[in-house]
This record gives sequence, C-alpha cells and structure tokens, in this order.
Amino acid sequence: MYQPLAATLKKTRTTNNELKDFKQNTEELILEISEKIKKRETAIFCGAGISYNSGLPLVNDLIKYVLNSFDVEDADSNKILNSDLPFESFIQTLADEVNIEKILDIFAKGSPNINHKLIAGLIQKGLVKTILTTNFDTLIEKSLNILGLIKGVNFQVYSSENEFEKIDWESDTIKIIKIHGCVSDKEKMAITMELVAKGTNIQNKNNVVSSFFSNTVNPSILVLGYSCSDLFDISPQIESISNDMSQIFFLEHVVSDSEPYVEDISIKSNKNPFKKFIGQRLYMNADKLIKNLWDLILVNNYEYSSSNISWKLNIDTWLEEAIKYSLGIKNQISARLFYDIGEYEIAIKRWEQGLSIAQSENNQLFFYSQLGNLGMAFNALGKYTDAKRCLEESSKACRDIEFLQGETAQLQALGNIYRNLGDFDSAIKVYNRAVFLAGQEDVGSLCNSLGNLASIFTQKEQPDEAIKVLEQGLILAKEIGDKQSEGSMLCSIGVAYSQKGNNPKAIQCIQESINITKQIGDRQGECMAFLNLSNVNLRSEEYDSCIHNATISLRIAQSFNLKQSVGSAYYNIGGAYFFKGDAKSAIPNIKKAISVYAEIYGNEHRHTLSAIKLLTNSEIYLKRYGDKVLK
Repeated sequence: MYQPLAATLKKTRTTNNELKDFKQNTEELILEISEKIKKRETAIFCGAGISYNSGLPLVNDLIKYVLNSFDVEDADSNKILNSDLPFESFIQTLADEVNIEKILDIFAKGSPNINHKLIAGLIQKGLVKTILTTNFDTLIEKSLNILGLIKGVNFQVYSSENEFEKIDWESDTIKIIKIHGCVSDKEKMAITMELVAKGTNIQNKNNVVSSFFSNTVNPSILVLGYSCSDLFDISPQIESISNDMSQIFFLEHVVSDSEPYVEDISIKSNKNPFKKFIGQRLYMNADKLIKNLWDLILVNNYEYSSSNISWKLNIDTWLEEAIKYSLGIKNQISARLFYDIGEYEIAIKRWEQGLSIAQSENNQLFFYSQLGNLGMAFNALGKYTDAKRCLEESSKACRDIEFLQGETAQLQALGNIYRNLGDFDSAIKVYNRAVFLAGQEDVGSLCNSLGNLASIFTQKEQPDEAIKVLEQGLILAKEIGDKQSEGSMLCSIGVAYSQKGNNPKAIQCIQESINITKQIGDRQGECMAFLNLSNVNLRSEEYDSCIHNATISLRIAQSFNLKQSVGSAYYNIGGAYFFKGDAKSAIPNIKKAISVYAEIYGNEHRHTLSAIKLLTNSEIYLKRYGDKVLK
C-alpha cells in the first residue's frame, strides 16, 4: 500500500499532487497504526527522544556539554560525537575515574510529558501491554502512577539481567522493560552499563530483544524517540533476527514545518537495524503524531505538556567535586575517550597537558598514572622508544609507592613494548610479574596478563607453552563473562595451532574469535583476528583468502590508525600476490609495508628487513618475467 517516497522528495520542486500523496500516505499509515493498537496487536519501543520534552538531555547533548566542560575544542568533540562510541562506554569511562552519581541523578528528574501520558493511557485502556525502552528514567512509571496504576500490582518493571530471565511473554502482565537499567536501582544500572561498555554478551538481555521483535510475541511495534545508536548491543541483536519478525512502524522525528511522508523501513542505509523487517518509516513531527494517535484512540482530555530541568547544573556540580582531586582529571578523562576511539594524537596532547598539571600540583600518584597512559598511546602509534621510557618510569614508581593495580596495568603495556621491540626475555619477566600481581589484586586483568604472556611463547614459536597458558585464560574469560578476552584468547590459540601445522584447527579457532568480536563490536579485536587468519592463509598457500582477509584487517586498522597492523596487512597482501606470481600487484603493497615498518621500527628491524627482502625478490621476478601473472 505504501510506496517509497524518498526519491520523490529529492526533487528540487514538489508538486501539489505529490504533497497530496504524501498527506494521504501519512494519514493512511497513522490510521493503520491506531487500528493495530486498538486490536491490541502493538507494543512500543522507545528511546531518549520521548523524554526530551521532560527536560532530560539527549545523549549527544549530554556528551557535548561534558566535553565542553573539559575544555575540549569543538572540532575534537565532534570526533567523539560522530564516532561509534556507545553512551554506556562514555559513562563507564567517567565512572572509572570519579563517582558519577550526580550525573545519574539527572535521569531521576523531570515530569511526564505528553509522550509518557499517551503510553500510560494506552496501557490503562488495556490496548498496550509491553513497553521496551532504552531510557534510564522513570517517567513512564510516574505517568502510570498518576492514573492510579501501581508497580507490582498493575504492572511490572524489568531492568536487570536476572529480571529479564523472569519475563513471561505469554502472560497478560503489563511489562515495562528497561533494557539498559533504571535509575531507581543505580547499582544494577551501573552493572548493566559496564557490561555494555565492555561489549560483554548479556544473554538474557539478548533474548529479550529477540523475543520482543518476534511477531509471535508482538505482531507490530511502534518505535518512538529512538536513534538506533546502540551499535554494541541492541542493533546487532535486532539485525541477527531472521525469522518471525514484527511489523515495524518507525517514527523519524522532523521539525514541525516539514511535510510528513512515508517510506519503506528498509530504505534508510545508515543506523538502520530494521532493513530485513516489514514496515514503514514515518517522517513526521513527533508531537503531531502523538496528538493524532491521542485523538484517534484516547479521544478526549488531550493537553500538551512539557517541562524543563537544570540538568547542566548536575554536570557542573559533578565536575567541581571531580577536580578537587586534580584539575588534570579533565585531561585524564577526555584523553581516555580519545584513546578509546583511536584518536591517539589528541589523547597524547591531553595527557601531556595533564602531566604538567599533576606536576604543578605535586600529585605523584596522578602523575605516574597519566605517564603510563601516555606510554600506551605512544605504543598504539608505534612510537616504542617514547612508550618504553614512559612505562619503565611509571611501573617502577607504582611499585615504589605500592600501587599494585597501577603496576599491573603498566607492566602489561611495558611487556607489549618489549615484545614489539623483540626483547622477549624482558617481556616474559614483566608479564610473569603482571600475572602474579593480577592473581592477587585484580582477577579481571588476569586474562590480559595471561594472553600477553602467551603471545611471547607464540613469537618464540613455542606453541605448546602458548596453548597451555591460553587455555587457562580462556576458561577464566568464560567464567567472568569477558567476551573481549574470550575472543582474544581464541585468536591466539588459533595462531599457536597454526605454528603446530594444524591449520584447520587454527582457522576454526580464529573464526570463532571473529564471530565473537563482531558480536560485541570489538573492531580492534576483529582487526587482529582477520590479520591472523590471513597469516594462516599465507602459510597454507591460500593466497586469495589471504588477500581477502588481510584487506578486511587493513581497512579496520586504517580506521583506528593501528600502524603495526596496517604494516602487517600490507605485508601479507604483498606476499600473497608475490607467491601467486603477480609481482606487479605485490610491489606497491610491499613498499607501503616497508614505509610503515621503517617509521615504527627503523630500517634495521627484522620486520623491515623481511619486507625489503620480499620487495627485492618481487622486483627481480618482475624484471625477469614482466607483468605476466603466474597461473
């Protein structure tokens, strides 16, 4: 019935007939939505947009205000705002440094607006029985309370992994499902955000999303105020649904004077997890749609309502308390955010500023903590000499002042640098110390310590020793639900099996790693897995597969500025072309590998020399055989 009209809107001029068609299609869709609600066939999925008129901030507004408070320039702020960094990761970074209770208190503020009142009215009339929301606030519950409905009696709220398991989809119980937690229980909310930030697979939550968007549970779903920005958890889970999908009615809010129109739900290319679903996307002002639905379903007593709160005051008060520890906390937190999105140069600049502040304050613990972070940023850029200097100094200082957790983190980073420089004995020494400390002080970092130790045995081509250590780490990662470490361990086990000559087992393990890293959105882990898969392909003479997998790794590595992985990917692509007999295609890739290796390691490093030797052989081959490709 509804024809895609996006292409029509791209015309420079719109005819009166077309405007009539837009209006007709819009009215038909709104009528269909209202009829499905009246037939009790519709559930509601809502995001932060429904609470905007209650004074609560949209995600980007809150992030931007915090970054401005950190004195981050607008151009740099936009790098974070335009990245795929989840809001939960943003909040978790803040929480790792200072108490964020005052920020979370924002979501306990505000009064219900007309959106919440419509939802509550539909629930009261028995027309809607299930609401799924990403919001932390309690404004839907407050609206229900105003109508005399009581939590635990007339409706149930589910907001944690344990509660998600108890949902009975076949019951007539009114269900308010807070998929990211609820501000009424900050402790559980913090746990949920941490799991999302770490990319941990939360099975019951995933089951909730899959069940909610199943047409056997909800034949149709009205989506309100949702931006589809949950790229780490909800969007991938929706995209994974392949059968029995609900019909989707998606409201895409537009400014009030824009002409509303309808298009197929699959058309939008960016941030659209519903491409495989049947449904329509309605481009319309949200307030107008809510009024239309109210008039068609609830009939009377419509009264537009909104409210405002001073949420920025919460941020200001939070920051005033945070900087009591050090003015450099603004640099520390913002640098970590830039590090997390791969903007290492900006992170370095802000950590260096923080070091100067900590030094002027004579804040020794904060100084060495930032010095260690600075070393890790240098390491990420391949500046190993600078990284080694920072981390040797910071790890020694942490030991001297008995800051064991800090020492563990610094030793792991320092071991990575020794490994990159080929100093395996020093790497094993610091990794063993990190494993010992992690076992005593921080079980969560023990997986990383074991994985790093195993990497040395892999590089020394002692695969049995590596597998022994990695299997311990894999068991631990599964026990604590650390999917990122689990993916990393599987990848490393695959590398070890490849060294043993068991390529089928190697490919199996690395493919499992790729599946996990994709599932949790660990792009850097995915990059390493594809790179290692291309290594296995190269050893087993599967040259086309090597080129394919190394190219995937290269694209990810370039997006995160992972120079070492960029060089290795170019080397594998060049090597695969050479062994295929296509020296002409090999040479430009090998030259790029040499350029990256020389920048990172210098001209005399084994990686650089290996690439130079491969280039020489390729040039000799090309000179001898021309550009004929060996078949």
